[in-house]
Order: sequence, then C-alpha cells, then structure tokens
Amino acid sequence: MTNPYDNQNPQPEYGQYGQPGQPGQYGQGPYTQPSYPQQANQPGPAVKGFLARLFDLSFDHYVTTSIVKIIFVILVVLQGIWALLFLAFAFDLNPGFGIISLVVAPIAWFLAVLLTRVGLESLVVVFKIKEDLGAIRNRGGF
Repeated sequence: MTNPYDNQNPQPEYGQYGQPGQPGQYGQGPYTQPSYPQQANQPGPAVKGFLARLFDLSFDHYVTTSIVKIIFVILVVLQGIWALLFLAFAFDLNPGFGIISLVVAPIAWFLAVLLTRVGLESLVVVFKIKEDLGAIRNRGGF
C-alpha cells in the first residue's frame, strides 16, 4: 500500500533570508539548521580485557566500572547475611528483643542496601565524569 502524500511537498524550498530560492542554498527551510561535519570512520578507544585493565600500570582503563555490579551483589548478600545473623542473635539473647528485631532488621537491611547503592552510584558518576571530560578534550573542547 502506498502513501498518497509521499509525492507532496507542503513546504516550499527557501533560499537566503527566507525567500524562495534554489535547493542547496543556505537556509533551505524555515527550520533548517546548519549542518556540522560528521566524525565518521574514526576509530574508538581500544577495548581492553579485564586482566589487561587490572594490570594496566598507567591507570588509563579502569576496572571499577566493569565490576561495580558484582561488588553491589556481593555487598547486598553480605548485608542479608548480617541481617539474618542479627535476628538469630537477637532471638537467642531475648525473645522480646528478637520480636523487636523482626521490625528493625529489615529496615536496617534496606537502609544498608540503599546507602551501598548510593555510594556505588557516586563512584560510577566520578568515573563517567572522567570519561566525558576525556572525550571533550579529545574533540578539542578544552
């Protein structure tokens, strides 16, 4: 099925200062923006493997951003184990303290996970800022 509006051009082509003109002139349309040269076929930074980044003595490539997910999972599991041990010791110490701990332990676990997440996100943001500033420097921005 074909679109009946494919061959229609509702906007006239404009030349300089909004006057109708030849195609290809500056300001072809009322909303035309200048085009910028594309940076095509430029090689990106070489991607190094984990071990190569781990033993990179120049510290140009970082390991932290690639293992931050693993660190988060490990810390959440350890915090979960801490909360369960806290509950077990609380019930072992005193049943009344154990019942109170049934409310306190999940809240403490949630806050610990939240603070861990915020801390790791802050760490990642620092690395992202470094990467973005390096990209700006490579483009000649400053």
